[in-house]
Amino acid sequence: MPLPEDIAQLICVSSYTRFDNLAHGPQGTQAKYGMYTYMLDPDDGQLLLLSVDPKTITNPAFSRYNPAKDLLYTCTESVRENGQIVTYGIDYRTGKITQIGSFDAQGTSTCYITLDLERKHILVVNYWDASLKVMRLDDKGLPAELVGNYEPNAGRAMVAKDTLHVNHSRNDLEAQKERQADFHSHALVLDSVYGRVAYVPDLGKDVIWQFRY
Repeated sequence: MPLPEDIAQLICVSSYTRFDNLAHGPQGTQAKYGMYTYMLDPDDGQLLLLSVDPKTITNPAFSRYNPAKDLLYTCTESVRENGQIVTYGIDYRTGKITQIGSFDAQGTSTCYITLDLERKHILVVNYWDASLKVMRLDDKGLPAELVGNYEPNAGRAMVAKDTLHVNHSRNDLEAQKERQADFHSHALVLDSVYGRVAYVPDLGKDVIWQFRY
Protein backbone atom coordinates (compact mmCIF):
# COMPACT_ATOMS: atom_id res chain seq x y z
CA MET A 1 0.00 0.00 0.00
CA PRO A 2 1.53 3.38 -0.99
CA LEU A 3 2.26 5.87 1.75
CA PRO A 4 0.28 9.10 2.12
CA GLU A 5 1.65 11.92 -0.01
CA ASP A 6 1.89 14.21 3.01
CA ILE A 7 4.10 11.78 4.99
CA ALA A 8 6.44 13.76 7.19
CA GLN A 9 9.29 11.34 7.85
CA LEU A 10 10.47 7.80 7.49
CA ILE A 11 12.26 6.52 10.59
CA CYS A 12 14.77 3.68 10.21
CA VAL A 13 15.57 1.87 13.46
CA SER A 14 18.60 -0.38 13.89
CA SER A 15 18.60 -3.02 16.63
CA TYR A 16 21.24 -5.18 18.26
CA THR A 17 20.67 -8.82 17.36
CA ARG A 18 23.54 -10.42 19.30
CA PHE A 19 24.91 -9.23 22.64
CA ASP A 20 27.81 -11.64 23.23
CA ASN A 21 30.14 -10.08 20.63
CA LEU A 22 29.75 -6.45 21.71
CA ALA A 23 32.20 -4.34 23.69
CA HIS A 24 29.38 -3.01 25.84
CA GLY A 25 26.35 -4.62 27.46
CA PRO A 26 23.01 -3.37 26.11
CA GLN A 27 19.89 -3.43 28.23
CA GLY A 28 16.79 -5.33 27.13
CA THR A 29 16.69 -8.34 24.84
CA GLN A 30 18.23 -9.20 21.49
CA ALA A 31 16.15 -8.22 18.47
CA LYS A 32 14.96 -10.83 15.99
CA TYR A 33 15.71 -8.57 13.04
CA GLY A 34 18.22 -5.80 12.59
CA MET A 35 16.43 -3.07 10.63
CA TYR A 36 12.89 -1.72 10.94
CA THR A 37 11.20 1.13 9.06
CA TYR A 38 8.43 3.29 10.55
CA MET A 39 6.30 6.21 9.44
CA LEU A 40 6.20 9.11 11.85
CA ASP A 41 2.69 10.53 12.23
CA PRO A 42 3.22 14.33 12.35
CA ASP A 43 -0.07 14.86 14.16
CA ASP A 44 0.44 12.73 17.26
CA GLY A 45 4.05 11.54 17.08
CA GLN A 46 3.16 7.86 16.83
CA LEU A 47 5.30 5.43 14.85
CA LEU A 48 3.66 3.03 12.41
CA LEU A 49 5.69 -0.04 11.46
CA LEU A 50 6.03 -0.24 7.66
CA SER A 51 8.66 -2.88 6.95
CA VAL A 52 11.26 -5.22 8.42
CA ASP A 53 14.45 -6.18 6.62
CA PRO A 54 14.31 -9.99 6.52
CA LYS A 55 17.95 -10.43 5.57
CA THR A 56 20.38 -11.36 8.31
CA ILE A 57 22.40 -8.40 9.55
CA THR A 58 24.26 -8.67 12.84
CA ASN A 59 24.18 -5.73 15.24
CA PRO A 60 23.49 -2.77 12.94
CA ALA A 61 24.83 -0.02 15.18
CA PHE A 62 24.60 3.28 13.30
CA SER A 63 23.10 4.57 10.05
CA ARG A 64 23.83 7.55 7.82
CA TYR A 65 21.58 8.84 5.03
CA ASN A 66 22.99 10.04 1.71
CA PRO A 67 20.45 12.57 0.36
CA ALA A 68 22.26 12.87 -2.97
CA LYS A 69 21.69 9.22 -3.80
CA ASP A 70 18.72 8.33 -1.56
CA LEU A 71 20.79 5.63 0.11
CA LEU A 72 21.14 4.54 3.73
CA TYR A 73 24.50 3.27 5.02
CA THR A 74 24.48 1.08 8.13
CA CYS A 75 27.47 -0.36 9.97
CA THR A 76 27.54 -3.66 11.85
CA GLU A 77 29.26 -4.05 15.21
CA SER A 78 31.31 -6.95 16.59
CA VAL A 79 34.56 -7.17 18.57
CA ARG A 80 35.41 -10.50 16.93
CA GLU A 81 35.04 -9.89 13.22
CA ASN A 82 35.24 -6.93 10.89
CA GLY A 83 32.18 -4.77 10.56
CA GLN A 84 30.32 -4.33 7.29
CA ILE A 85 29.01 -1.17 5.66
CA VAL A 86 25.61 -2.27 4.39
CA THR A 87 23.92 -0.03 1.80
CA TYR A 88 20.14 0.14 1.50
CA GLY A 89 17.93 1.51 -1.22
CA ILE A 90 14.74 3.25 -0.06
CA ASP A 91 11.29 2.82 -1.60
CA TYR A 92 9.35 5.93 -0.59
CA ARG A 93 6.09 4.50 -1.93
CA THR A 94 6.05 1.76 0.70
CA GLY A 95 8.78 2.68 3.19
CA LYS A 96 10.64 -0.55 2.44
CA ILE A 97 14.44 -0.61 2.51
CA THR A 98 16.38 -3.18 0.48
CA GLN A 99 20.00 -4.22 0.82
CA ILE A 100 21.90 -3.42 -2.38
CA GLY A 101 25.51 -3.75 -1.25
CA SER A 102 27.98 -4.55 1.52
CA PHE A 103 31.59 -3.42 2.00
CA ASP A 104 34.19 -4.56 4.55
CA ALA A 105 34.74 -1.88 7.22
CA GLN A 106 38.23 -3.34 7.77
CA GLY A 107 38.03 -2.95 11.51
CA THR A 108 36.16 -4.28 14.51
CA SER A 109 33.15 -2.86 16.40
CA THR A 110 32.28 -0.48 13.59
CA CYS A 111 30.23 2.24 15.26
CA TYR A 112 30.01 5.43 13.20
CA ILE A 113 29.76 6.68 9.62
CA THR A 114 30.28 10.23 8.34
CA LEU A 115 29.59 11.45 4.81
CA ASP A 116 31.97 14.16 3.61
CA LEU A 117 30.65 17.49 2.37
CA GLU A 118 31.20 16.57 -1.29
CA ARG A 119 29.35 13.26 -0.71
CA LYS A 120 32.13 11.43 -2.51
CA HIS A 121 33.50 9.53 0.49
CA ILE A 122 32.36 8.02 3.75
CA LEU A 123 34.54 8.09 6.85
CA VAL A 124 34.16 5.04 9.09
CA VAL A 125 35.02 4.57 12.77
CA ASN A 126 35.88 1.20 14.29
CA TYR A 127 35.56 1.32 18.08
CA TRP A 128 37.37 -1.82 19.22
CA ASP A 129 40.61 -1.42 17.28
CA ALA A 130 40.10 2.38 17.04
CA SER A 131 40.92 2.47 13.32
CA LEU A 132 39.54 5.17 11.01
CA LYS A 133 38.83 4.43 7.35
CA VAL A 134 38.00 6.57 4.33
CA MET A 135 36.10 4.88 1.50
CA ARG A 136 35.45 6.25 -1.96
CA LEU A 137 31.89 6.09 -3.21
CA ASP A 138 31.24 5.08 -6.82
CA ASP A 139 28.84 6.86 -9.17
CA LYS A 140 25.90 4.95 -7.67
CA GLY A 141 26.87 5.97 -4.13
CA LEU A 142 28.16 2.54 -3.11
CA PRO A 143 31.41 2.17 -1.12
CA ALA A 144 33.93 1.00 -3.70
CA GLU A 145 37.50 1.46 -2.48
CA LEU A 146 39.51 2.08 0.69
CA VAL A 147 41.50 5.28 0.10
CA GLY A 148 42.44 6.32 3.65
CA ASN A 149 43.48 4.45 6.77
CA TYR A 150 44.55 5.49 10.27
CA GLU A 151 45.38 2.87 12.89
CA PRO A 152 46.49 4.32 16.24
CA ASN A 153 47.70 0.94 17.48
CA ALA A 154 50.13 0.76 14.52
CA GLY A 155 50.47 -3.00 14.85
CA ARG A 156 50.62 -3.05 18.66
CA ALA A 157 48.62 -5.85 20.24
CA MET A 158 45.65 -4.63 22.27
CA VAL A 159 45.65 -5.12 26.04
CA ALA A 160 42.00 -6.20 26.12
CA LYS A 161 41.02 -9.43 24.37
CA ASP A 162 37.95 -9.78 22.20
CA THR A 163 37.17 -13.09 23.91
CA LEU A 164 37.49 -11.74 27.47
CA HIS A 165 36.94 -8.12 28.41
CA VAL A 166 34.97 -5.96 30.80
CA ASN A 167 31.60 -4.53 29.90
CA HIS A 168 32.37 -1.10 28.43
CA SER A 169 28.99 0.17 29.59
CA ARG A 170 30.30 0.04 33.13
CA ASN A 171 32.13 3.04 34.49
CA ASP A 172 33.75 1.67 37.63
CA LEU A 173 37.50 1.67 38.25
CA GLU A 174 38.05 -1.85 36.90
CA ALA A 175 36.25 -1.09 33.65
CA GLN A 176 37.98 2.28 33.27
CA LYS A 177 41.42 0.72 33.77
CA GLU A 178 40.91 -1.86 31.04
CA ARG A 179 39.13 0.46 28.61
CA GLN A 180 41.75 3.15 28.94
CA ALA A 181 44.59 0.72 28.29
CA ASP A 182 43.69 0.87 24.58
CA PHE A 183 42.56 3.41 22.00
CA HIS A 184 38.81 3.36 21.35
CA SER A 185 37.64 5.81 18.67
CA HIS A 186 33.90 6.35 18.99
CA ALA A 187 32.76 8.91 16.39
CA LEU A 188 34.03 11.28 13.70
CA VAL A 189 32.58 14.72 13.03
CA LEU A 190 33.81 17.01 10.27
CA ASP A 191 33.77 20.76 10.71
CA SER A 192 30.62 22.16 9.11
CA VAL A 193 32.26 25.01 7.19
CA TYR A 194 35.02 23.43 5.10
CA GLY A 195 34.69 19.76 6.07
CA ARG A 196 38.44 19.46 6.39
CA VAL A 197 38.94 19.03 10.14
CA ALA A 198 37.84 15.74 11.70
CA TYR A 199 37.12 15.53 15.43
CA VAL A 200 37.33 12.04 16.91
CA PRO A 201 36.43 11.33 20.56
CA ASP A 202 38.48 8.49 22.04
CA LEU A 203 36.77 6.64 24.90
CA GLY A 204 39.98 4.80 25.67
CA LYS A 205 42.35 7.74 26.07
CA ASP A 206 39.65 10.24 27.09
CA VAL A 207 40.67 12.81 24.51
CA ILE A 208 39.27 14.34 21.32
CA TRP A 209 41.72 13.86 18.47
CA GLN A 210 41.84 16.35 15.61
CA PHE A 211 42.81 15.32 12.09
CA ARG A 212 43.17 17.17 8.82
CA TYR A 213 41.00 15.48 6.20
